[in-house]
Amino acid sequence: MPQEGRSRISGEMRTRRCSLCRKKVEAGSAVIGSLKAFCSMEHLIEFSRSDAAKKIAKKAEKKEFKETKERLKTRSGRVKEAQAAFNRYIRARDRDKPCICCGRSQGDIKHGGAVDAGHYRSRGSAPGLKFNVFNCHSQLAYCNRYLSGNAVGYRAGLIERIGLDRVERLENDNSPRRFDSEYLDRLKKVFTKRAKLYERKFR
Repeated sequence: MPQEGRSRISGEMRTRRCSLCRKKVEAGSAVIGSLKAFCSMEHLIEFSRSDAAKKIAKKAEKKEFKETKERLKTRSGRVKEAQAAFNRYIRARDRDKPCICCGRSQGDIKHGGAVDAGHYRSRGSAPGLKFNVFNCHSQLAYCNRYLSGNAVGYRAGLIERIGLDRVERLENDNSPRRFDSEYLDRLKKVFTKRAKLYERKFR
């Protein structure tokens, strides 16, 4: 490489630009803060203040967006989020248990491998039981999706797991339930927290 080229590169490496005013400053005399260079301590302080102000404004903006999003959220959206949190909890709770219907392990790739949070009484036929922890258990996708829930096997497995008395109570429970927005938000929060506890346990 020509001498002139080496000299130019070396000169560039000896200088940096101030992060505030963009003025070139010798590397040896630059004030360094958070991996950024400044031509003076005053510019470092000014930049830090403006940077902090931007972060505060951004945080406030995110909070406002989140609050607005919550206000505009529909009831169906809240139901969907609460159901997702509930299903997550069921899969985490039953992680070390076999399929409620057929008794196969959750890792049985031959029969689908994937695991659903399957309801004994479906959400359509018994909407009031959609968040009932006794009415929902881990179920191989094969049983849930391809055997229409495998109701006969589900009932047998359910009796073994929670007892005939509780199963019959589920079968006879047709009470209408109204889940308001506040209750749905609380369900989402509670089941998300419970799911995380189980997920940490099985790590």
